[in-house]
Amino acid sequence: MNNEIMNETAIIQQLLSDLLIILSAGFIAGVVCKRLRLPMVVGYLLIGALIGSGVLGIFKSNPAEDQSDGTTINIVKTEEAGDGSAAAKAEKKDDNGHDTPDAVIAAPSEQPIADAGLIANKDFDSKEEEHILVLEANAVEHRILDQFAHFGANLLLFAIGIHFSPSELGRIWKHFLAGGLIQMLGVIVPFGLFFQLFGFDWKVGVVLGCAVSLSSTVLVFKSLEDMGLATSLSGLRAVAILLFQDVAIVPLLVIIGILSAMTNGAVTTVSPAAMLIGLAVKSTVFLTFIVGLRGIFVRFIVPFLLDLRNVELIVLFTMILFIGVCGVAGYLGLPGALGALATGVVLSDTRLTHQVSAITVAMRETFSAIFFVSLGALFDPHILFTMPIGTLGMLSGCLFLKTAAAGLAFWVLGLSFVPAMAMGLGLSQLGELSFILIAQGYAEKMFSYDVYQMILFTALTSILLTPLFLKIALAFSHHQPMIHHDDTNDPVIFPEDMSKRALVVGLGPTGAQVAAFLETSGFELSLIDMNPVNLHPYAQHGFQTIAGNANDLATLKLADVKMVSLAVISVPNDSFAGEIVDAVRALNDHCIVVARCRYSANIVKLEQVGANIVLCDEKELAHTAVETLEKLLH
Repeated sequence: MNNEIMNETAIIQQLLSDLLIILSAGFIAGVVCKRLRLPMVVGYLLIGALIGSGVLGIFKSNPAEDQSDGTTINIVKTEEAGDGSAAAKAEKKDDNGHDTPDAVIAAPSEQPIADAGLIANKDFDSKEEEHILVLEANAVEHRILDQFAHFGANLLLFAIGIHFSPSELGRIWKHFLAGGLIQMLGVIVPFGLFFQLFGFDWKVGVVLGCAVSLSSTVLVFKSLEDMGLATSLSGLRAVAILLFQDVAIVPLLVIIGILSAMTNGAVTTVSPAAMLIGLAVKSTVFLTFIVGLRGIFVRFIVPFLLDLRNVELIVLFTMILFIGVCGVAGYLGLPGALGALATGVVLSDTRLTHQVSAITVAMRETFSAIFFVSLGALFDPHILFTMPIGTLGMLSGCLFLKTAAAGLAFWVLGLSFVPAMAMGLGLSQLGELSFILIAQGYAEKMFSYDVYQMILFTALTSILLTPLFLKIALAFSHHQPMIHHDDTNDPVIFPEDMSKRALVVGLGPTGAQVAAFLETSGFELSLIDMNPVNLHPYAQHGFQTIAGNANDLATLKLADVKMVSLAVISVPNDSFAGEIVDAVRALNDHCIVVARCRYSANIVKLEQVGANIVLCDEKELAHTAVETLEKLLH
């Protein structure tokens, strides 16, 4: 019988159909979430589970599902001895997951089953053979769709990387290493011990612990940024831990591969030590490549693109860089997610940063919808009815363990106990990269389908609860001060034994209020401004005033800068402020310097020349705006 088998056009049509279903579902979920004031990701995950094969079956995340008889067919390629023709073995599983026998069906030698999507019209002797080829074509289409979803996840990581310049990452490296290691080991080690204690394979526990230890960088960072707390004491520590997790995905994938080989008894010609050494070499090569690429980008490419003044060309270059860096990571055997994060870092802290972030937001949001809806569609709700105690126990245990491990990390990094545990709760969800590790572990047959679904339930539920958990966490940490100072990230406190002499540079509206506050606080003031008119009222009241450039050492000496214990630099030009801080430090290395800057990109530069505290107009305004809107809306 002649039957039209799915060809290239049909695959494209099916792909477009699936994209239409996913994006339409995402749009509906987005509208509902907007009305209910819920995060978009919550709606994406819920509607994904609703349209997935476990509920309505509108979108089938598993291409091998056979709707005709309720069984599942796994297509396994084999080779016929002698003629080398391809064959496909249909392994059927019944409702209980048990194998059912079937025959090995040979595909025509001139058209291997791997190319089934390219087959046009052809007669088949068996309806089963035709059905398997259709399933193979569906698998091709789903692999393409899966690439779309992973591309969306990578764009989300790109958006995170672009917020952190190398200099800012250098400020939190201590928290990055200490906090990240404590949090991840605090989850992985107990998982392995638990499995060993109860007679299970500890290697499976370690694999599950690796997946569970990761949190959602995207959700947590976005919530911190929306609340204006990304630079708070708890916010900086949370970001450091999350970035460590993102980087740790590389060795975790290698570790899972090693444990899988040990569990399945596979014979490998490369020792685990050699694999880890190879990973270290590849990572070093990639890091060197990124450092060199950023230097070239900042020195040559940024001026070139700015000179072109064309948004379309900036978009094209951004996508070329994004795909290229991810490609280099893949060529070295590293995850594309790491390449996406590195691309963001390359583009960060330049004159193009805000523009690139703005022009990629639409594409980023579209692909993130595909990613999260697809994740929701993977979940089969039947696990709640077949194994309710184990499923809910897995969820409760993971939330408790992750909260405790992250809380311990925050406590070690300097937060008091209650805010530390609250922030630990905010990091208790499973992250986007967890799904990569879960999928690899399941593909390597490290655990069963039921365990896979239990972990998916834990991941999706914890992500759904994240907005609530973060509200609790931020409520406890909201009172903590915003900070921008040295690498220790500890609050700067004015010593009681220091003399109360202060220098204020810049007597505009801000500087005038600072001077008034310091004067009423008992400080003896020296005032510098380029405009004598601003200084005249203070001179009338007996203050020491000097008209001139504060970046001139002679001017600072007239103000007795060597004797002051506090210097406040309040000028509207960031470059000029940096010069003044540098000059003050040349004459006085013990005083506390508080500097004002307009743009957040210049915070680190002012800290590098000697400012203890930097107050940024952009960030302080954003923080004030959020607080005002919170009061207005609630």
